[in-house]
Amino acid sequence: MGAPGDAKGNALAAWWAGKAETRAKLHAWWEGYEHAPGEKPAADAPPPPPPRARTRRPPPAGKVLVKEAWPPERIKVAQMIWGDGFSFPGGDEYAVALARDLALGPQTRALDIGCGLGGGTRGIARTFGGAVEGWDLSPDLANEGHGLSCDAGMAVQAPIDFYAVDRTVFAEKRYGAALVRNVLSLMSDKEGLLRNLARGLMPGASVSIVEFCLGAPDAHGEALDAYRLGEATAPRLLTIKDLRARVEAAGFAVPAGADHTEAFVKTVLTGWARIDTLVKRGALDAKEGQALMGEAELWRRRLEALRSGDLRVCRMRAVRKI
Repeated sequence: MGAPGDAKGNALAAWWAGKAETRAKLHAWWEGYEHAPGEKPAADAPPPPPPRARTRRPPPAGKVLVKEAWPPERIKVAQMIWGDGFSFPGGDEYAVALARDLALGPQTRALDIGCGLGGGTRGIARTFGGAVEGWDLSPDLANEGHGLSCDAGMAVQAPIDFYAVDRTVFAEKRYGAALVRNVLSLMSDKEGLLRNLARGLMPGASVSIVEFCLGAPDAHGEALDAYRLGEATAPRLLTIKDLRARVEAAGFAVPAGADHTEAFVKTVLTGWARIDTLVKRGALDAKEGQALMGEAELWRRRLEALRSGDLRVCRMRAVRKI
C-alpha cells in the first residue's frame, strides 16, 4: 500500500465501492428492514470519516485497558470472515508463514502472544511439532480459544490463556521462540511485555513481531484519528524506528525489519472477499448481522488509515541476546 492517490491505494476504494450491494444488505440489517435485490444503497462511495470536529488524538499515555467485547455472535462472525479458529486476518497458511523463520521443531516450546482464538497457534503446532502456548489480551477470546484447542485434542500442545498485563510472568528461559502479533500497539507499558518476553526466552531464541505502527512521527490525518477513536482500546502507536529501538533496549538484536502493510492488506481483503456469501438471507440472525456490520466498519476504518499512509504494519525479526 502506498501514499493516498496511488494505484494500490485507489484499489481499496474501488474494492469498497464494488461492495455496494453488500453494503446495502448490511445497512438494511442494521436498520431492521428487508433489502430488495438491486436496490441502491444510500451511498456508492466509501463512508466518509467522522466530522472534523469529532476527531482528536487519544492520549498516548495511560495503562492499557482492553475494553473490546467478544460476545458469541461476534466470535461466530469473525470465524466466518477469517476462518475457523480465527478472530483476525489470516488462516493457517499466513500464521505458519510468519513462524517459518523461528527455527521451530518437535522439541521446541514456543509462545504466540496475541493469538486470538488460537487457530494460528494450533496451525503452527501441527506444522512444526512441539508445543505452542497461545496468549491473548481478551479473556473472552482466550477462554473460547482454549475450548477450541481442547476440542481439537490439542490442550497440551496448543493451550490458550489470558495474558494479564499486571500478573502474567513467563518462566525464565522456558521458550525457544515467540510470535507477537498486534499486542504492543495496545500497551502503554510496552517495555513490560518485552522484558517479560526476554525473561521467558532462551538466549538466541528468535521472535517474529507483526505490529501496527505510525507512518511518521507527526502522523495525524483524519483517517488515522477515525481509526484510533473507533478502537475499543485507543492504540499507543510508535513508528517502526521507535518500536525497533524499544525491542533492542529490552535485550534483543533486530537483524531484520520491513514494512508489511501490502501483504497484510492483501490478507484482509482475501478474508472480506467472503462477505457476499455471508449476507445471504437466513445466514445470520439479527444480532449476528449487527456484529457483521460492526466488523465491516471496524475494518473499513483500519483499511482507510492504512491507505492514508499514516498507519502502517511492520514485520520485525528479533533475536534474544546471549
